[in-house]
Amino acid sequence: MKYSIFLILLTLLSNCQPNKEIHLPDLDAIGRKCDAYREDGSNSKAAQLYFETGQNLGSSELFVYAAWQFGKANMPDSALIAVNYAIDNGMSNPKVLDGWSIDQMTEKSALRRKIDKRLDSIQISLENIDNFEIILDPMNTFWSYFDAAIADTTKAKELLSEYILKGSPAIKDYYHIRYENVDNMYRTMILKNPDFYKYLKNAVSEEQLNEVAIESKQMMVQFAKLYPRAVFPKTYIVPDLINSSGTLTELGLYVGLTMFAKSENMPQQNLNNWQLSTITEFDNMKFDLVHELMHYQQSYSDEENENLLLGKLIREGACDFLVSLLTEKHEMSQAVNRRLDYINDPKIWAVVLEELKRDLYGQDLSKWMHNGGGIKDRPSNLGYTVGYLICKSFYDNSADKKQAVYELLNTDNFKKIIEESEYNEIL
Repeated sequence: MKYSIFLILLTLLSNCQPNKEIHLPDLDAIGRKCDAYREDGSNSKAAQLYFETGQNLGSSELFVYAAWQFGKANMPDSALIAVNYAIDNGMSNPKVLDGWSIDQMTEKSALRRKIDKRLDSIQISLENIDNFEIILDPMNTFWSYFDAAIADTTKAKELLSEYILKGSPAIKDYYHIRYENVDNMYRTMILKNPDFYKYLKNAVSEEQLNEVAIESKQMMVQFAKLYPRAVFPKTYIVPDLINSSGTLTELGLYVGLTMFAKSENMPQQNLNNWQLSTITEFDNMKFDLVHELMHYQQSYSDEENENLLLGKLIREGACDFLVSLLTEKHEMSQAVNRRLDYINDPKIWAVVLEELKRDLYGQDLSKWMHNGGGIKDRPSNLGYTVGYLICKSFYDNSADKKQAVYELLNTDNFKKIIEESEYNEIL
């Protein structure tokens, strides 16, 4: 067994020597190549390419992808070696083996005990409120590279590449998840929307971001009192491509700053309808940030309804409701308040209820969620707020409030949440 593991290590590391030239890989092209390997059944080749790219970039997510494909190739020792590298590079999901279907198939590996100890340590850290932190470094370090790239656009791609390569594991993971290649960064940040990023630099100060960090920490402290099983991942504020307010990953939560920069002075040229309707005021950041942190807490087992509108209402509504519960005066974001004002009209609410009954058991979310810029007859994401009302009513009707919070985050029956609210007529 030891000899076998040694050979696997030699194979994995053979193309990852320290003197190998480091460059910024095109992860879009690599992803397409790995997809082709997977479709062809060559999972070990996909795994090896993910692993080598992870070594090149230093991205924990790429090592997780490698572990996933090693598992598909029935190579348990290699899968665990990849997980070990992922942890070395910041991976902080203690459930990673189960989440990527490599738990049972690695149980007999000689490496499993070591990996389990490391994952147990991650779990202990996540359960400590002191682990929670809003990290601004990816945003702060970006501006010097951006300014230099704008000053000399002929070197822009080189500078943006340097920003990634010299950055923390967090920004390297974000490159994998959202940027994919330097051309995407260059196209959005330098060619298409330079005025927007220049505006962003001055529109949101580090002091404002620090205030969000303080308020978010206060909300999570309150959450720990309501939910003993709470976990507290790191959160990173990043320069996104004007396309993502919140992204959950194996390393932590990413919040894109561009999506919280709305004001009268915001440049609007070259922004599409979705961007114009989704970018919101900075004051909403703490609400959206904690909303995404609530998703980290969710663990549902209602497989029958989880992909239907019924399940989505509870999944998103629970997050919005819990956010309101954690603020000092039960505040809500401006977007939630606008949607509540809209359905406060009895005639409008009657129409919404009828449409909800029609769509509840389907998977068409187009009238209810993820429809910013694409719906004209009502506020976007109205389903979030209908879900909020259902979850609030369920909580208010519950005698045991801590148990109600547990149910909102872990139910095995989404219908039960609706049945025990004042909105059970929609069923």
